Amino acid sequence: MKLIDKIKSKIKNNALFDKWFSFESGIDITNDNQVLYRKNVVIKNIIFFSNLLYTLIFSIVSISEPSNWLLTVILFPVTFVVNLSLKNLIRKGPEDKMSQNIAMYVSCLYMFLSSVLIYIKLKYGQSAYLMETGYILIYYSLAVCAFYQDKKMLKNISIWVLILVTILHFTVTYSLINTDVATDVSKIPALFTGEAMKDIIIRTLLLLLFMLVLYVNVSMVNFMQDERKRELIKRREVQEDFTKVVTEIFDVTLANNDISEDDRKEAVVLSTMVKKLASLSNLKPEEANEVYEFSKIHIEKTVNFKGDEYSNEDEKFEALRKETELGSKLIARIHLKRECEELIRSTFEASTSPAFIDKVRESLRGDSYSQIILICDLYVTMRSFKSYKRAYNHKITMEYFENHFKIYFDQDIFDRFMKFNTDFEEIYQEI
Repeated sequence: MKLIDKIKSKIKNNALFDKWFSFESGIDITNDNQVLYRKNVVIKNIIFFSNLLYTLIFSIVSISEPSNWLLTVILFPVTFVVNLSLKNLIRKGPEDKMSQNIAMYVSCLYMFLSSVLIYIKLKYGQSAYLMETGYILIYYSLAVCAFYQDKKMLKNISIWVLILVTILHFTVTYSLINTDVATDVSKIPALFTGEAMKDIIIRTLLLLLFMLVLYVNVSMVNFMQDERKRELIKRREVQEDFTKVVTEIFDVTLANNDISEDDRKEAVVLSTMVKKLASLSNLKPEEANEVYEFSKIHIEKTVNFKGDEYSNEDEKFEALRKETELGSKLIARIHLKRECEELIRSTFEASTSPAFIDKVRESLRGDSYSQIILICDLYVTMRSFKSYKRAYNHKITMEYFENHFKIYFDQDIFDRFMKFNTDFEEIYQEI
């Protein structure tokens, strides 16, 4: 039951489909050898299912024509040998480009020749309703060849298909070589004006149109794929430069952010106060938790741009994006902490100017998260001993808030903090 459940889960999540038929599954699309290797794997799987389809067709035919059972049985070793040969060629890996190219042409030729043989067999069978099934398979084989998205290969295959199908038209579809034309030259004009010739011309035109559509589609896909490869290569180059520059920026910015044991204790006190004030400020639970996590991010998180452990470029890019976002948050949090110290220093040194006040207020305008963290950080810093100041008690700290710090905050947040200031005093003393 576990195996069945596992298979059902893979089918539901498209895991099996991606494994068998996804062209870009686990490969570097800028590497042509890897791309061709993956295409060969996918086409081999398509050929496997095509062989099952061919076997099913012959089994259906054999129900009404028992003589076909022998041919149906003979198909098994033939298809087995073809799949085994392709598997051995593909198994040599993307490093062996010649083997992959041979596998590509073998796959395409097999698809076309097998469809031709089935067409001939069904054409001469007793079941008239199946005569055109093989002809449809010729179009199917061309469509499969187009999956390789190789213009040169598709062009070569199309030429051979057109030649062989034209021969089929005159020898199998309509046995014109067995008519009186071969012995009586005067009947040639009638041959070109007959219903058979009209049908051959229409079939050829439709085949040419189908080939043209396939070729145009492959050309478009090739163009977009080439553009995508160029963009991806550029992105990787920019990504490497960006990673180097951003790493240096973070190293410089965060270099002086040494965290002492006292800093960690203060961070615990601060984050507890922030959570309390966030809930008092009528923030939603998820918002209160978000500002709580942000208040201590500079203590708990670090940026790491090492990419050796990533298995592919997409995973590396996603990790780079996340680390960049984390770095931005760290810088914002550290900037807020340094703004707290700058604000206190300027107050004690009596260097607070209208320009400084406007700058701080502008940076905090409409940002309730930063205001909640900053007001709590001011309290913790005022109560703690620093190299530039002594530790103040709760009463003096509240006087500084009322006389000097009030101007920087929104009225609602400041009033909430002042109204419940005794609660924040208890938090500070208990922790």
